[in-house]
Amino acid sequence: MTLTEYNLLLVEAKNGSPSLKVGHDEGPMHTIHSLYDPEEEARSIVDAFKFDGRGMLVVLGLGLGYHLFELIEKFPDAEILVVEALPEIHKLAKERGKISGTDDKVRYIVGHTFEEAVSEITRIQFERGMPALSVFVLSPVLSAFSDYYQPVLNKLNATVSFRLWERLRYKKFSDSTLRIAIMDFDYFLTAEIERALKGLGHEIAKIPGRIKTDSASDMLGRATRVIVDFRPDFLLTVNHIGFDEEGVLSSFLDSIEMPLASWYVDSPNIIVKAFGRNVSKYTSVFVWDRRYLDEVRSLGFESVSYLPLAADENIFRPMTLKPDEMKKYGAEVGFAGNAMVKSTDEYMIKLSDNLHLLIGKLAKQLSMKRMTFEDALEGLNQEEQRVFNSLTLKERSDFETAVLRKATLNYRLSCIEELRGFETVIHGGRDWKELLPHGYTLRQRLNYYSELPVFYNACRVNFNATSLQMLTAVNQRVFDVPACGGFLLTDHQAAVEELFEVGKEMVTYRDKEEITGLVRFYLDNPEAREKIAGKGRGRILMEHTYKHRLKNIIRTMRERHG
Repeated sequence: MTLTEYNLLLVEAKNGSPSLKVGHDEGPMHTIHSLYDPEEEARSIVDAFKFDGRGMLVVLGLGLGYHLFELIEKFPDAEILVVEALPEIHKLAKERGKISGTDDKVRYIVGHTFEEAVSEITRIQFERGMPALSVFVLSPVLSAFSDYYQPVLNKLNATVSFRLWERLRYKKFSDSTLRIAIMDFDYFLTAEIERALKGLGHEIAKIPGRIKTDSASDMLGRATRVIVDFRPDFLLTVNHIGFDEEGVLSSFLDSIEMPLASWYVDSPNIIVKAFGRNVSKYTSVFVWDRRYLDEVRSLGFESVSYLPLAADENIFRPMTLKPDEMKKYGAEVGFAGNAMVKSTDEYMIKLSDNLHLLIGKLAKQLSMKRMTFEDALEGLNQEEQRVFNSLTLKERSDFETAVLRKATLNYRLSCIEELRGFETVIHGGRDWKELLPHGYTLRQRLNYYSELPVFYNACRVNFNATSLQMLTAVNQRVFDVPACGGFLLTDHQAAVEELFEVGKEMVTYRDKEEITGLVRFYLDNPEAREKIAGKGRGRILMEHTYKHRLKNIIRTMRERHG
């Protein structure tokens, strides 16, 4: 028998109000409401219902809605979900029942299978931050539709007795050894963070995810399971990855008072400004460039700290290379990095063609002088500023990304062109062939973990040109090359002076015209080159490994939430 085989009969009660009977050919008709006074009956059963009015109330069975009207009147602050098996009953209730004007006060789950109904209730409960759940059963429908409502009731009773929301709230930071759950999207730094935390003696669990395919409910489900089973002291993510634009996951974590550490290693302007609903007092943000501190605080985050990148000394270390490795990877001057052609085009195509000239203008300006994106905007004429101001928040984010990537492409290319004349090897894929058709040895991209450390060891001079989204910060090469005991020539950033003793542990160029002379000097003076490389490695081991960075995060999280 299926739900569609039921017959509905609308009858008039003694007081003149409509009542409802349901039945099927294989059994008796069931009276859903009183045949004398449906309103008085509804008031009586609602008055007898034990509920404090807080949290989420699931109503099983709609009928003509008399009980629902009374529940709304008595518990105005409760979030009410109504599960109704038959769309025909829902339609009849709207036409002849007592649910007029309730759509803004009630969410209806109509015509689902009982499995789908339970899943939808669970999804909404997650979305609302796991409020306490209570169940109201319209008893006659349980008799009339026992094959449908009894399994729903059993599932909900199990949830209520399980008291999931209480298991999601617990005391944290009570032990010296912490439990930390990492949002794992197979993303940059995740493996390094995991190794560092384990090396510090802490326990790790992963909340797995898939970029671009996971919904907010997918992440909610996985996060909830990990939190219930693992009971972490806090969650850790990179670049807020795993969080949705609507702030569903953030709202859930807020509701269970779960601390979150988010380490930004890209521009937080590009990411979190378009995701403003993820601002939370339980979130501590760490930015790899000091210049973003005030901007992220202005978004509403209470805890914002500077935390530069670092090196994994287990991966990037000095190596004794074999002759075949030197032949394959060796170079006078080496650079490993993306040409950024495709990554720039990826954002350009998201934006209308009339914006491309403006992107090019701003990118050229930024590539000639390192400045903030906002400073570059001030150089636009009135019409160009009008065009930019007309963009949506998401379009502005894509626009800024496109400008910064194109500017970095231009800047990086202009720096590398200063290396013409040396035996320069560039690993970074086919796009470099379009930009540098002659005078360089161009090779495929290197695996970050297995090949890049070998390359850094094999080059006499490693070269670096920092992305223009970093106004003061330094990038990964500034840590990885010296960790290998390699020599690095990098552009001068304010953070270099905080992290290294410039001239003794690191060599920088302040102007592109300095590049050729500095490269020639250190190629001709291997002792000076090796001395600086050795001191640079010493500084890395003393202050700039991921263990150092994670200790910083843990200290901040303990101070705020312990």
